[in-house]
Amino acid sequence: MNFPFIDPENRGPLTQASEAELIALRAAIANGDAKRRDGEALPVAFEGAYLGAARSHAYLVLDGIPNFLIDERVELSGPLK
Repeated sequence: MNFPFIDPENRGPLTQASEAELIALRAAIANGDAKRRDGEALPVAFEGAYLGAARSHAYLVLDGIPNFLIDERVELSGPLK
């Protein structure tokens, strides 16, 4: 059963990233086009992500657990394509 996830900051919908979006997110991180909001280092490995409606930020899934902490979300320099 899938439950809808809501962005804890703006209360908008979050969608689970597709495989193509995960590839694009990993590339953005590798290219320096993404950073954690609190400035800490991004994890090297993550198995999924939930994206905001504008595709400009993501909440990572680490060890099977979605991390919806606002300070730890990934901010992208532009929307994922």
